[in-house]
Amino acid sequence: MSASRFPVTAFNAFCGEVVRIVESQEQVATTRIVGNLAEQDLLEHMLEDSKPGSIDSSLHYLLSTPFRYPPLRHGSRFGSTLEPSLFYASLELSTCLQECAYYRFIFWYDMASPPPNPVTTQHTVFRVELQSDRCVDLQASAYDNIRPQLQSPVSYATSQALGSHLRQAGARLLVFASARGPGSNAAAYTTAVFAGAPGGQELWNSELSSDLVLLRGAGGLFRFPLAQFAGDDGRLLRVAA
Repeated sequence: MSASRFPVTAFNAFCGEVVRIVESQEQVATTRIVGNLAEQDLLEHMLEDSKPGSIDSSLHYLLSTPFRYPPLRHGSRFGSTLEPSLFYASLELSTCLQECAYYRFIFWYDMASPPPNPVTTQHTVFRVELQSDRCVDLQASAYDNIRPQLQSPVSYATSQALGSHLRQAGARLLVFASARGPGSNAAAYTTAVFAGAPGGQELWNSELSSDLVLLRGAGGLFRFPLAQFAGDDGRLLRVAA
């Protein structure tokens, strides 16, 4: 979509807490392939040395990690494969968990041979304050005519074009409706929007099978059936390969 067809960029002030969830399996994974703690420590240092360099050594790794890595194969909702990665989070815990559940299903259906039993993993939920006077609210009525494309579960074409347009216009933060269900998400172009260190860390456990994701933590038990993210044929909706 041509940038000329997008609404005139209107910046708003944003100050609020967002929620993000990350998988916390590295220590478990390395423990399984070494014989003792000394070997584990050596392996983890080797793994850390092989990762892309931190963009800001003073920034907490939970905040810097999304910016360290190149974009995914399809990019992300508002970032193309040719642009730096963004930091995504949610405005509500339930929205954060439903995003996690969707990507757990992606993991399952990307496996060549899914296991006979559910897959269990541990995750860390954390919160961080974001603040910016260059935020664009994509839930505003100005974007109503392209909202279906922005929330498309099978195409990033329009959302990535808009994301590039807003990046060039000087946006630092986006707020947008989730494509997976109720609630809102945020996407940060830059670390400048972080107003403090991450806090409120909680351990969550997930159980993944072919048709259900369970997430259990301090906030209770959340169930996400495949049907929530599937099309009329019952198959998971996703960006085409």
